[in-house]
Amino acid sequence: MFVYVAIFLGHLHSLQRLFLDTKICLGLAGVMIVLSAVLSSIGLFSYCGQPVTLVVVEVIPFLVLAVGVDNIFILVQAFQRRNLPDTMTLADQVGTVLGQIAPSMLLTGISESIAFFLGALTTAPAVRAFSLYAGMAIFIDFLLQVTCFVALLFLDAKRQRNKRLDVLCCIHDKKAPSAREGARGLLYSFIRDYYSYFLMNNVVRAVVMAIFVGGFAASVVGMNHLHVGLNQEVSMPKDSYLQDYFKDQADYGRTGPPVYFVVKDGIDYSDPEEQNRICSLPGCNSDSLTAQLSAQATIKH
Repeated sequence: MFVYVAIFLGHLHSLQRLFLDTKICLGLAGVMIVLSAVLSSIGLFSYCGQPVTLVVVEVIPFLVLAVGVDNIFILVQAFQRRNLPDTMTLADQVGTVLGQIAPSMLLTGISESIAFFLGALTTAPAVRAFSLYAGMAIFIDFLLQVTCFVALLFLDAKRQRNKRLDVLCCIHDKKAPSAREGARGLLYSFIRDYYSYFLMNNVVRAVVMAIFVGGFAASVVGMNHLHVGLNQEVSMPKDSYLQDYFKDQADYGRTGPPVYFVVKDGIDYSDPEEQNRICSLPGCNSDSLTAQLSAQATIKH
């Protein structure tokens, strides 16, 4: 994910501006902001006494990263495709783009956070902890993106306008051609000029719809083969020492559901003969109730 964001967040215009248009530092900073939101959520609820489960540590960072990276790409791409007057300062341009994008980011962030917070109403402790941590992490991530990341975006745009290289911003490439504001990148041009026309072809649309309907039908059929529950073995790394414990427990510790045997009234427990019919101690009958249960437990089914 670090490499993907660092490489594809840039807006390549030409090979001559390759090291100017890349946004490796900005992409890595955006990922670090997302991870900071996760750590902030964990720290906040840990201070409040909410226990941290293994699911929170293993799942939430990737969940928030997937949600947070979307907003980063949307904000950066909107700024790169801006078409604003040259008389506006760079700070005004960043503010204008933020005013266009931030309301949508706010609505999506609030809706996602509320969806997770509603999951905290459940009585299951693990699900409740997961929902609380995820909802707060997404909300903090939005706050950091419209504050810290916007400031970093302004600094990166200033670096790019001054023709300073990415990562090595101390190097000034004076020979590089100037970039046109609002110029379309190679990926945007490819989708607009080629992919969109290919997808709008009547035959291609029919094939796409057939594949979609077939995939949906196969998914509905496959739902019958889903097994409800979470196996403990999949929650641990394969080289964890607990894997051996889970394997031994599955092989030798299968007890099945609890079984209860009720003895009806009419037995005189003070009579030694009646006691021998129930007990399993030495001297009891070989066919007593508890002796038969012990014998059945040794039979492999």
